[in-house]
Amino acid sequence: MFRKFMTAKLGMLGVVSTLFAAAPASADIIVMGGNPEGSLFYAQAQAIASVVGKHTDLRVDVLPQSGTVYFPMFQTEEADIGLASPIEAKLAVDAESPFDAAKSVGGYDMRTVMLGSPIRLSLVVRGSSDIHSLADLKGKRVVANYGAFAGSTITALAALANGGLTADDVQVVNVSSYPEGVSAVMEGRADAAVGSIGSGILQQLNASEGARILPIDPSPEAMARAQAVGPAFVPIMVPKGPVGIDEDTYTLSYAITIYARPGLSDDKVKTFIDALWEHSGELADIHPSLKTWTPDRFANTDAVIPYHPAAIEFYKAHDAWSPELDKKQAELLSD
Repeated sequence: MFRKFMTAKLGMLGVVSTLFAAAPASADIIVMGGNPEGSLFYAQAQAIASVVGKHTDLRVDVLPQSGTVYFPMFQTEEADIGLASPIEAKLAVDAESPFDAAKSVGGYDMRTVMLGSPIRLSLVVRGSSDIHSLADLKGKRVVANYGAFAGSTITALAALANGGLTADDVQVVNVSSYPEGVSAVMEGRADAAVGSIGSGILQQLNASEGARILPIDPSPEAMARAQAVGPAFVPIMVPKGPVGIDEDTYTLSYAITIYARPGLSDDKVKTFIDALWEHSGELADIHPSLKTWTPDRFANTDAVIPYHPAAIEFYKAHDAWSPELDKKQAELLSD
């Protein structure tokens, strides 16, 4: 009943692409979490769903919600798969805030399907702002509480820590989602918010007020402060060119990951992976941020959640699994 409702509701909202509408009536439906419209995850989820739907009998309906909504839905089998940050996923598995409700079930269980493109993140300000560094944010209005969107909150706090600041050093602005944070900067309600390079809402900010991504400090000392907040973060150099990047700039990064409920059938997991393995080149044609969503990244020791058994079988059959990954999987399963 839920899936029938979701299909109808998402179709009414225009969330499901025309490719899905053309899917055969016999197609198996899977529900994929992908964050609200305007976010990078939403755009990427739509692109991935389109490619999978085009080349398989799987129909992928994108649920525009974060992991705080769809991770609990893994447990009830109302959602099957989703894009998320490894930071948010680990909090859900460990039943840490904002996933405290998971304590009663020992954490929300899930499995890694694949690691994808590295996301590029920092705090963003208006282009006309006199704020040019993270340290300049002291005393400013910074969106650093995203409510249920734990990943964005941790990103904001990690960026501040990288710049030698804490939430006590700024005026914390509260919002309920990543797009709303950038909107607060656009509307003048905040001086800075988390900016995800390639996201639609960042382009809107740039069109209206200009956008400037603040550089992070890649030094070991500064990154240690950031990683004390979010252990999965690593520095990445972004060459000038994207919105908000007027010169080569270091940002925070982690590998965007696709997770699945543990009980998702082996056939569906393998079919999903195979579609992206064989047709990953089509992803960048839909969204340029997916140019680096390539098979060589899918099986990676950077995973923080154990891989789905069917994913391991697939990667072994394609010579993409290594002894190092066996060791990593054993470590993750023993945690």
